[in-house]
Amino acid sequence: MAKSAFQHLDEEAKALHDSWDHIGRLVLVVTLVAAVVWGACTGLRLVVHQTSHLVLEHAQEGVGGGVILLLVLAAAGIVRGLLLRRDPTWKDAAGDGMNVALENYHVTYVHDGDDPQPRYSRPAFALAARKALFTVLTLGSGGSGGLEAPTVLTAEALSSGIARVMQVRSEHELRTYQLAGIAAAVSTLLGAPFTAALFATEIAYGDRIIYRKLAYALWAGVVAYILSNRLNGYVPLFPAPEHGATYAIEEYAATTLVAVAVSAPAAMAFGLAMTNASRVAERVPPVFQGGATAAAAGLVALGLWWGLGIEPHHVLGMGEATMHDLLSGEGHLSVWWVLLSLMVGKLATTALTLSGGGSAGLLVPSMYVGAVSGALVAGVLDVTGVMPDLDPALFAVVGLASSLVAVIGVPLAAIALVLEVFGKEYGPPAILACGVTYLLTLRFTLYSAQRASPDATADETGGAPRGAPGA
Repeated sequence: MAKSAFQHLDEEAKALHDSWDHIGRLVLVVTLVAAVVWGACTGLRLVVHQTSHLVLEHAQEGVGGGVILLLVLAAAGIVRGLLLRRDPTWKDAAGDGMNVALENYHVTYVHDGDDPQPRYSRPAFALAARKALFTVLTLGSGGSGGLEAPTVLTAEALSSGIARVMQVRSEHELRTYQLAGIAAAVSTLLGAPFTAALFATEIAYGDRIIYRKLAYALWAGVVAYILSNRLNGYVPLFPAPEHGATYAIEEYAATTLVAVAVSAPAAMAFGLAMTNASRVAERVPPVFQGGATAAAAGLVALGLWWGLGIEPHHVLGMGEATMHDLLSGEGHLSVWWVLLSLMVGKLATTALTLSGGGSAGLLVPSMYVGAVSGALVAGVLDVTGVMPDLDPALFAVVGLASSLVAVIGVPLAAIALVLEVFGKEYGPPAILACGVTYLLTLRFTLYSAQRASPDATADETGGAPRGAPGA
């Protein structure tokens, strides 16, 4: 290629002509980034799981345990409020952090005249530490939400910090490390490297996949996966219920029903719950918002516990144990009114947690609501005699994947998750449901910063990015 023509290429196009020396350097640094992110995410997960389990276990010990739960939730929320009041820079640590991570990813440089300054000149390591602390204060105290989104911002900040230490000036190189860090974080938590790489790429670029970035993200995901298996031992994310590879027409029809009647409305329900919870939170003085909304989430959980016998950990915390029980066929989670209570309760507690500035994500709650509502559809069709003898576990898996598409907007990652975690037998109905859900929710997105590359035109992406006007 002529030198003049090469100079007119953007950073991504120039990366096509990387030398082998530069590619080798990228691989080495991506390996370092993945290892650092794995260590940070593993430690954060351990602390959050231990503290959350301790709090929620004692919540079941009568009225005294319930009072302790409310006090812990409120105290942790007030501490977050005081930190925000003391220093406005803590604001980026509040919420799920996904939009902040995506904004940092897409706007890597601040242009001041002819001398662009790296945006990551901000204290990136400090942001990672703040996000981790806010996450412990939120989820560790029993708040409702997922750990994946907070670790995405933590990983992005750590990756940017490493790039800052190495004085990286290339936008392509910086974004490669950021995307690799995100993939390593998700792989650490889900134990699914292919899913993690696809998730990182889809959440960053929407409808556009850049395969050079995907290749490094795949490597980062594999590095995190190897470290987890070698040092922590292999622990499957969820049990994989047995199911044959052949499906009846009725099962395909019912899985489509899950996409149309459950997953798409679930996305709207999350948005509505967040809006209403935010309106309630705005009536409280800012410094007390976190404590008030956290205590309200605790009251919802205690109401279900004292009124219906549904343990607090089913609607507080991260919900992974509940999904495990559901997929394992636990009998107490098969009753339709229990499933309906779980779905409504989880929506309420997650919305309240996030509306008060809690650091928690929507990835796991969306999977939770999808799995519960999918099993609910199977139960209702069975009870009414419309489609008897349906397998609730099948519909829980399909609902889990399709709700992930509806709420987060990552269809390929959702399908990959089913294939990696549950096996190829679940592939056909999951692919059908995820495809239908994606088409139904094209105009819906929770993350305004989820878009195609800023240099990409509509022609390059095949249309406007997901979430853009006219998309």
